[in-house]
Amino acid sequence: MIRRLVAWAVALVAGTACANQALPPGGPPDTAGPVIVRITPEINSVGAVPKSVELRFDEVISEIPRGATNLSELVFISPKSGDARVNWSRSRITIRPERGWKPNTVYSVQIKPGIQDLRNNGIDSIIRIVFSTGGEIPDTRIGGVAFDWFAAKGLASAVVEAVASDSTVYQAVADSVGRFELRNLPSGPYVVRAYADRNSNRDLDPLEMWDETTVTLTQEARTELYAFGHDTVGLRITEVAVQDSNRVLKVVFDKPYPNDLQFSTDMIVVTRADSTPVAVQSVQNALEKTIRDSTLAKQRTDSIAAAAEAKLDTSRVARLRRDSLLTVRRQDSLAAAQRSALERQRAAARARGGRIVPVDTTPPPKMSRPRVYNEIFVTLAAPLPWQTQYRLQTIAVRSLSGTVKSPSRNFATPRAPRVDSAAARRDSLARRDTTAAGRAPAPRPDTLQRR
Repeated sequence: MIRRLVAWAVALVAGTACANQALPPGGPPDTAGPVIVRITPEINSVGAVPKSVELRFDEVISEIPRGATNLSELVFISPKSGDARVNWSRSRITIRPERGWKPNTVYSVQIKPGIQDLRNNGIDSIIRIVFSTGGEIPDTRIGGVAFDWFAAKGLASAVVEAVASDSTVYQAVADSVGRFELRNLPSGPYVVRAYADRNSNRDLDPLEMWDETTVTLTQEARTELYAFGHDTVGLRITEVAVQDSNRVLKVVFDKPYPNDLQFSTDMIVVTRADSTPVAVQSVQNALEKTIRDSTLAKQRTDSIAAAAEAKLDTSRVARLRRDSLLTVRRQDSLAAAQRSALERQRAAARARGGRIVPVDTTPPPKMSRPRVYNEIFVTLAAPLPWQTQYRLQTIAVRSLSGTVKSPSRNFATPRAPRVDSAAARRDSLARRDTTAAGRAPAPRPDTLQRR
């Protein structure tokens, strides 16, 4: 009986050890991400009739990708035909659309960065697989950038759709700076839309920011999309901040307003608690204030530079020496930047097991339109008294969606700043000593008696 129990315990331990899929100990550390060894059907193949798209890797990959809850969240199939179905089988995944592959259609399967091995080494680039279930694959593309207009930067991982005249929806995902490209589409007119898919359902929901435009594709078309929240609620005032010794009011809205909205003093009403009005001197939107502050800062910088230049020796020899030093410094700076870029490339190569990955030196895209703001600055005719209640109302302000509202908000001025009593006493004593030093000394009493 004891032998049977011992044998059963040994078998249980051995079975548990075999079922454990932990990584084997020992050996050099693995820092390289998984590598694709085969794709079926082959990229750019024509007349393919696959049951599914299959990717095989050189090692076991994780079922849980980086930055997502499952592998299907990484996959985009264009044109859309239902949700993407992704099956995992250790070092292999298969992909197919929910409604199957349609005949005579060019498909693009795009996989976002996030596939990783069991050691969390991931693939950092987008995987694209293009094939046709019918004839030739057209060499066409719609490219551009999707921006978060209010944040004035690219809309990372935005879902981009091109809707054809027959309602076919082609879909892709933008990269980390908002750049996108829809490839191999039939020629014709399209409605191009980009949106922030916050819940990863591949559909535009009411609270998600978006923008759309129309393009006509012949071979290549480019566009920019400026996403913002579309609603019919209108602007609300979220904060009234008192600045510049109670004379300037910074008014913050919950959403941006269009840049062509001209604020005037008639659009701002400030009243006291007893409803008596407060005189408004001027109103600036955030863009006007930014330009003004930039101009003043440049003037100060130019003034400091001119003063420093006046102190320098302006002789020809000194000027040549100074120019030579500036040239050397620029060359040293460029060389340091090149060394830093090379070191980053070497570090990236070492992290991927020695495989050299080209460094993306493309600068982030810049918007062609000016950014939008959600702040205005109201200058009053006179400073407001401390610790007093007021109400501010804006008249007929328009949101980016075109909704006109007249929001208002109560606010209060802060407490008066506390006076440092010790410093005040020191100042008083200093003034008293100065006054006493300026007066002539009083005559002594005994001197008056002798006179």
